[in-house]
Amino acid sequence: MQKFFRENGAKLISALVIFIMLLVCFANADNGEIEEAVTDSKRYKSTTEWMQEINDDTPISSISIPGTHDSAAEYIFPGHFLKTQGMSIADQLTNGFRYLDIRLAVESDKNGDYLGFVHNFGKCRARSNIFSEQIRLDGVLDQIYAFLKAHPSETVLFCVKDEGKKDNAKEFEELLFKSINQNKSSWYLYDTIPKLSRVRGKIVLLRRFSDAMNYGNTGLSFNWNDQGQKTSVDLPYVMYSLNDSDKLWVQDRYKYNVGQKRDAFLDMLRNVQADDHTFTLNFLSTAGDGTFGHPKGYAEVLNGILMTTNLAPQTSYGTIVVDFGTREIAQHIYMSNFQANAE
Repeated sequence: MQKFFRENGAKLISALVIFIMLLVCFANADNGEIEEAVTDSKRYKSTTEWMQEINDDTPISSISIPGTHDSAAEYIFPGHFLKTQGMSIADQLTNGFRYLDIRLAVESDKNGDYLGFVHNFGKCRARSNIFSEQIRLDGVLDQIYAFLKAHPSETVLFCVKDEGKKDNAKEFEELLFKSINQNKSSWYLYDTIPKLSRVRGKIVLLRRFSDAMNYGNTGLSFNWNDQGQKTSVDLPYVMYSLNDSDKLWVQDRYKYNVGQKRDAFLDMLRNVQADDHTFTLNFLSTAGDGTFGHPKGYAEVLNGILMTTNLAPQTSYGTIVVDFGTREIAQHIYMSNFQANAE
């Protein structure tokens, strides 16, 4: 053994030195990767307050805004066909979404009538138990008020559609504005596109109902015509007039198959420019063309397409609306408002 060390000691020492140097190199490389990952994560602005660095004079139509489709449909039966989100509205706000797609109907219980969340023929529930209570408008509004109080730099676009019986239209509006009027100072109810400074800490009402009661200030009219055709059309988005100076472009082809929907979404993304007087709503959600499938399966494909689509910095893509929204999707959308690699 001694003879072996005498003859090979120098080689062993050299090998040991090389081994130690390699360990140091690998350690430094690992640290470098960790530091790079941390640095990369810092480029995403806070999901709870990403609007605070947007200029006050920016009209909300000129902001790239992440939104969710059928925002309350987290717990619903049958979930396989009607579930469109994987988190609550409160969690959506915390994770960066600022446009909510609100579907309500007049409901009744022993205490009287109320507005409850629905999706198609299903009721949106507060928990996964099919017998749990239906989500009510007032409860969700309390969550939004609390979020905006904690994060006054933000605004929430609240697009309301009456999904109930047509003969309940007047009662629907009465119940809706009764809830709004309980905290009216927290709402923007005018029919012109506001600048961000006007609506920080407020809810902006976007109206997808007829205004049967003629209340006066009832928000921006977003009552676009149904786009539920299965057949592809040359121009998948439609323009509507909001007032004398403002317009709305909508792509909501909700019965397209995945390929058709991808093409319609990308077409609008590339060819319709949101600006100070042009609001755009580009839905990536679809219920499919009637062949076997479900919203989550479609969303996995379509959201993947969105995440691999380059959204140029300091560019307004308007409001992009998705099923099964995630923090990463919201960040991908709202970071297009800022310079590349913003800290």
